[in-house]
Amino acid sequence: MAETLPLLLLWVNLKRNDMKLKKLKSFFEDNNFNVHTTKQDNVQCAEIETWTDGGVNMLICLNPFTIDEFKKCVEYFNVDEEITLHRQDKSYCDNFTIREGLEDFEAFNNRLKEIVTKLNLIVDNKK
Repeated sequence: MAETLPLLLLWVNLKRNDMKLKKLKSFFEDNNFNVHTTKQDNVQCAEIETWTDGGVNMLICLNPFTIDEFKKCVEYFNVDEEITLHRQDKSYCDNFTIREGLEDFEAFNNRLKEIVTKLNLIVDNKK
């Protein structure tokens, strides 16, 4: 019996982690993201995909697939870098003026921050 206890605890822990990942995936899907999960070096990762209001496809790679990793991505999101990157594409320049791009990415950045706020509320309510 003593030998099976660590295996049972491991199984329970794996099930808990699986439930957390399912809830996190569901949370992002409920907030208009497509979630593509994968394992990399035994770590659960995800690409979460959404669009700006202007229709720009945005992929965020989370390795690992955790709330903290998402928060880091939002913290380091840089509107100027995104505009510089996207303005290298002629079709983007044809569809967005600099001002429109700025407004679109600022609105997207605000949306990401709102999602972090929602995640913080969920985490705080579980404490």
